[in-house]
Parts: sequence; C-alpha cells; structure tokens
Amino acid sequence: MIEEKGTVVELKGKHTAVVMCQKSSLCENCATDGNCVLGDDNKTRFIDAQNALGATVGEQVRIATSTKSFLQSSFLLYIVPLIALVIGAIVGKLVGENLATGLDPNLLSAVFGVFFMVGSFVLLRVGTRALDQESYMPKIVEILREDL
Repeated sequence: MIEEKGTVVELKGKHTAVVMCQKSSLCENCATDGNCVLGDDNKTRFIDAQNALGATVGEQVRIATSTKSFLQSSFLLYIVPLIALVIGAIVGKLVGENLATGLDPNLLSAVFGVFFMVGSFVLLRVGTRALDQESYMPKIVEILREDL
C-alpha cells in the first residue's frame, strides 16, 4: 500500500473528495496522471479519492492506493507506449526494405515508431475511460482525529 496524509478541501458528490497533500518523492515517478493535480505552489497536490468514510471539508485524512493498481497504471502509461514504439519501428523497417518506396528504411522506421507510440497514447486515453475509475482511484482509509 502507498499511503499519504492530507486535508480534504472539496467534496465532489457523495463518494469523492479532493484531498490536498504535500508533494513527496513518489511524485516524480507517479503514474496517476488523471487523479492528481499539482497546486500553484508546486509543493502541494490535489488528489481525487474515494470517500467511503464520509470525511468532510477540513478534516485530516490518510489516503491509500494498492501497489497492484499503481503498477498496473504505471505499466499502461510507460510500458505499453514503449512496446508500441518498438513494434512501429520494426514495421517501418520492414515496409521500407520490402516496398520500393524510394524512402530510407531507417526514416520509415522512425516515422512508424513515433506514429505507433502516439497512437498507443490515443488508444489508452480513449480506452481508460471504459475502465472503472474507482478501482484505480486512491481511497480515504482513515480520518485522523486531532487530540484535544
């Protein structure tokens, strides 16, 4: 589990809260692109999280996401486009060598590679909308109470 502490700053409907957290070293390699927005000061971030516990604005909370969903989203965001780049480069090279196009096979390899990679980003963008957002969204797992 990857956990962070933060403050609820906004409620979005009944089951989603926006939590403000301090930016940590995990942010540099994070793959939760759609669920996290950096603040104006670049030191805080705003994360959409499931609010099954009913936290209210101003409360300190602990949010968590599973390592499995973190790794799955990282794979989709980083590895799939890389695989598409390599496949595109191979296809471009084969097309350039086997067809009498008059173009350099290395140039076609580069063009096809970039085209396939950009295409994979577009497909991922469209395809992830069909996924259940709640399965990848962090969850509020505890409301932290201040001792009086």
